[in-house]
Amino acid sequence: MAMQCLERATLLQPDQAEYQLALGRVYYRMGFLRQARGRFQRVERLDPQSTEARMGLGAVWRRDYMKYIDRTSLARAVDDYSAAARLDPGRVDAWLALVPLLVEQKDLRAASAAAARGLEADAARPEAMLAVAYTSFRLGAVARAESCFRSAIPRLPQLARERFDDIAPVASEADTAALRRLPPAARPEFIRRFWREHDPDLASPENEAQLEYWARVAQAFFLFFDAKRREWDERGEVYVRYGPPEAVDYNPVGVPGEMTFGTGSGYPLNTLVWSYPSLGMSVQLQDRLLSEYYLLPMSLERDMDPLPDPAAVAARGDLLAAPSGRAVFPMLPPGTRPLPVDGILARFGGERGPRLFGQVTASALPDDSLHVDWVVLDTTMSEVARAARAASVSACDPAAMRAADFAAELPPGRYIVGMTVRDGRGGRGVFRSTTRIAAAPAALSVSDPMVLCGRPEVTGSASASPAVRLEANPGAVITANEPLGVYFEMYGLAPDASGTARFEYQCTVASAEKDSRFWLQRLLDPRPRLPDISASRRDEQPGTLRRQFVSVPIGELKNGRYRLEIKVRDLNADTEAATSIEFVKHVAGS
Repeated sequence: MAMQCLERATLLQPDQAEYQLALGRVYYRMGFLRQARGRFQRVERLDPQSTEARMGLGAVWRRDYMKYIDRTSLARAVDDYSAAARLDPGRVDAWLALVPLLVEQKDLRAASAAAARGLEADAARPEAMLAVAYTSFRLGAVARAESCFRSAIPRLPQLARERFDDIAPVASEADTAALRRLPPAARPEFIRRFWREHDPDLASPENEAQLEYWARVAQAFFLFFDAKRREWDERGEVYVRYGPPEAVDYNPVGVPGEMTFGTGSGYPLNTLVWSYPSLGMSVQLQDRLLSEYYLLPMSLERDMDPLPDPAAVAARGDLLAAPSGRAVFPMLPPGTRPLPVDGILARFGGERGPRLFGQVTASALPDDSLHVDWVVLDTTMSEVARAARAASVSACDPAAMRAADFAAELPPGRYIVGMTVRDGRGGRGVFRSTTRIAAAPAALSVSDPMVLCGRPEVTGSASASPAVRLEANPGAVITANEPLGVYFEMYGLAPDASGTARFEYQCTVASAEKDSRFWLQRLLDPRPRLPDISASRRDEQPGTLRRQFVSVPIGELKNGRYRLEIKVRDLNADTEAATSIEFVKHVAGS
């Protein structure tokens, strides 16, 4: 009825811009985009200085882009919103409408400038501060982004604020249920621990995963949030979990254009396919009511929740998968130059309890100066160890590598360990891993073995618990036809009446390559047998602790992945312990 009244009014007074504008807005609300565009264009002809006409045209082209993923429509929306902002620089809505569209165009500097102009137009508007926050983060201004986020989020309307506080999209069902059972006063601590566990760089003062999530939420809020429904559709859910898709197809060929139930007639639907090839994932979204509200497909046979391929994520190396498997975050914030690093953790015994050893190596030029931080968190996500030092020349490759190692005595438990390398020129590399330290057993046990570069450096006398300096080979890659050097420790050796411990150990090399061929192929064409490489030694000493370095000749081995299996036998107590480590032989021309 409103449309009919306004159509009649525009017929009676066709040059009345106010009536044309009102009818264009009604057409837009009804989804008649072509008719709406015609009315806004007519207003523009009647009044070239009309900000409202340009805002209306921007909204029409934006909606067209969101439906059909037409980049031309996106460019036209940007042009019209830009014109509206130029006509009325104090119009904060024009600047805020520009920001997400410019981000879609990957013009981050223009998006940041538009966000700044919006904040200048209305400094009290929390959405303007939010736009500054997430464009700052996308440009690499991490500290400024965090400050702006923490200023903007508490001032947002409740519906918007809840989106930033909600961890359900990226959390496991168990975490979500546990959070809901907590009283309100205990929830902030749970959320703090949740995001600390997801923090890719434990040494930095900011939590880059949480800021990445907030930046995604901000973009999804500006693009997909429907104020009428008071929510966003599944596009927003997928976006905050995985970021923008690498490719988008609207109603692609081969995807059914209708949904059928049983033998009845089909119901038409529109389909968006969001592709994330680097994650090994493709997400199908369906507009089943033709209302531009997208949902995941329905299935009685399998869970349609989109999950990335774990192997694809692991192969990237620059991504951190959420423990739930339902989200992926970059290891480094935007604008950071990646610095290739490799690290290793090993658990040893100590005089006062278990000891955790960590080492990180990084590529470096001869004149580079690298700074390394190490942080250890316990199960409450609280720091239990932190240290920093300059990296020194690595024995693995003195000309091109630097290394730094750390150690901490820790009680039994689960820990998250992070080591961060910075080169002073904006380069950063992050090593992050989890480990579990068990209580020292009363019987014979063996530490984690480590592949070394060179022999361990021993200082002090044998009678005064000598110190051992280890230079680990984190990747366990042997690049020359030289022996494999491995260090390990034996604990709980049982001395006899004279205080002498007697033991023997055996080291055996076995292939770690998996033969993926069909069983019949493996039977008819067996792989060549690995040459026997095994060595054993029997020894005795006073005391219950043995620090052992072994050198295993592997010159006969071809390039490939292998496993060194170590078995230790206490001859006095007649007990055994075993451990193993994998290594790779990769000699050029071999």
